Amino acid sequence: MRILRIILSPISLLYGLVTAVRNKCYDWGWLPSVRMDGVKVVSVGNITVGGTGKTPHIEYLIRTLSQQYRIAVLSRGYKRKTKGFVLADTSSTAQDVGDEPCQIKQKFPDLTVAVDADRVHGVQTLKERFPDLQLVLLDDAFQHRHIVPSYSILLADYHRPLYRDGMLPGGRLREWACFAQRADILVISKTPNHITSEEQQVIRNRYARIFGKKILFTSIKYGNPQPVFQKTLPFTEYITSQPAILLITGIASPKPLENHVHTLSPNVQHLIFPDHHNYVQNDIRKIAEKWQQLPAASAKYILTTEKDAMRLRTMPIPDEMQEVLFYVPIEIQVIQL
Repeated sequence: MRILRIILSPISLLYGLVTAVRNKCYDWGWLPSVRMDGVKVVSVGNITVGGTGKTPHIEYLIRTLSQQYRIAVLSRGYKRKTKGFVLADTSSTAQDVGDEPCQIKQKFPDLTVAVDADRVHGVQTLKERFPDLQLVLLDDAFQHRHIVPSYSILLADYHRPLYRDGMLPGGRLREWACFAQRADILVISKTPNHITSEEQQVIRNRYARIFGKKILFTSIKYGNPQPVFQKTLPFTEYITSQPAILLITGIASPKPLENHVHTLSPNVQHLIFPDHHNYVQNDIRKIAEKWQQLPAASAKYILTTEKDAMRLRTMPIPDEMQEVLFYVPIEIQVIQL
């Protein structure tokens, strides 16, 4: 990996310079940024490619902020098949609005969820349609600088510190780590629950040269597997002590979930697809073959992520597979000092 980063360093340097010039053009006012009047805008994003847990953090903010504000969530709707502004409803699919907005709408049916690649137009449309709207959560918007957020939350993976990373394509950074200073708070996600206050301070000290503001630590909490299709019995109703599990993931960082599933059973096979993968019928056949190849002597189940469940629900999956297909819900927990 180190050798590859060295080989790609000229391209990484060029990419870093381009993004730095872009950022400075916004900082100096050469490119326009809009402050939205009459509504607070909270941006949640990251500075790296790959999963940092934006969706569960947005869900945490929904639960917290909806007690005080009339809120909406606005996303670009990555990999959706629609164009322009789309307001999600409970019948919306991942093809309509993207898997993450679809997941959020399913969890919070009374919440206003919309998608629009043009975030300025999206917020303006939301304000017009919902005059009493008080706060908009912008999903994956740290690099979207057309809007000046009221508050900016930047996420970084505990296992992939920004200060050790490099620019794309040799590293995972979308822009140089020093630009993290745009955020109002840095959240270190996927932190081990057992981290001590001393270890937290060490990490804060290491981040000090690129981020001098507040740093918060969060961890992942996995819930009991839930049925993807409503006719399925709860996972705990008929699970055996040693089930065979086929884990299906189409996310950027599947390893933590794989480690968790191994706590449910030692007999786990993992079928990995690309992040935000749009499943096709050939994928379902491949999943069926892998599931059928699991040890015959054990009960056989299929587990997946919440995001993948949104995409799999629209596929013609055989009834016998629907009965054993579950997703693993996740929430985030704030780690206190």
